[in-house]
Amino acid sequence: MSKVDIILVSYNTAEYTVRAIESVFEQTKQTDINLIVVDNASTDNSVERIKQTFPDVKLIETGANLGFAGGVNVGAKAGDAEYILLLNPDTVILEGAIDKLVLFAEQHPQSGVWGGVTLNNDLSLNPNNARARIDFRTLLFSALGLSKLFNKSCFFNHDNYGCWDRKSERDVDVITGCFFLTPRTLWESLNGLDETFFMYAEEADYCIRAIEKGHQPRVTPTARIIHHGGVSEVDLSGKMIKLLKGKSHFIKKHEPSWKQPIFKGLLLLHVFNKYISSSLVALIEKDKQALSNEWRKIFKQRQSWLAGYQ
Repeated sequence: MSKVDIILVSYNTAEYTVRAIESVFEQTKQTDINLIVVDNASTDNSVERIKQTFPDVKLIETGANLGFAGGVNVGAKAGDAEYILLLNPDTVILEGAIDKLVLFAEQHPQSGVWGGVTLNNDLSLNPNNARARIDFRTLLFSALGLSKLFNKSCFFNHDNYGCWDRKSERDVDVITGCFFLTPRTLWESLNGLDETFFMYAEEADYCIRAIEKGHQPRVTPTARIIHHGGVSEVDLSGKMIKLLKGKSHFIKKHEPSWKQPIFKGLLLLHVFNKYISSSLVALIEKDKQALSNEWRKIFKQRQSWLAGYQ
């Protein structure tokens, strides 16, 4: 029986974290699991709830917010299992998804990174389980709004593999870190997640480095989870600034110097278009003013997120 270290990083998500842990134990019957919760100095009652509800779960209190990558690396060092599974606290395991994902990994060992399908709370498809590597086309079509307008197209929405219905296996560039399985041997050869990515794009960086070593991440439709997404962020601007900073950092790390200003310019164009369009809508629909204000905050802080993580 394969053994898996499940690393769950907690940050002010007590209710979600408890539900995620419950679903892991309820739905995992065939895999030897070691659940490690890393709490990044939550200020809610996360630590107390976890200790009270799951006294046997290994809980590591970092005492500081290390970000996702930093928290995961702390958890991974505390385990020794054959596989490492990254699991977000805002997830719910469905129908033995961990067992199915581990079986899939054993059947496709060369892939190096394995993921499943993510669903919304109403069990409708959430297509953010995997995506393509950042490139000129994905950034351009996103900036122009074409990826959203033609979201079912794999040409215009290549970023999210728009024409893929998630009912078949597929090789992908990046598997989302909310449900992300990898062997410890590869993890250690890549030195885990790059902690310079405080939050967002760290899994993209890992997958690209795995591809460079001859692995090809792969998704199975049989392993399904619910993923709410972004529950530790209270506003759009906070989440988007971190997301854009992560993308900028990825571009700085992985793209040649001549491409970097082009790619970052397209990120800026995307935000500018969102800012202008939301402002115009707010002139007509007053209840949309809050959304316009959020995009204005994001645009005003462009110098910060365009620089990536320092």
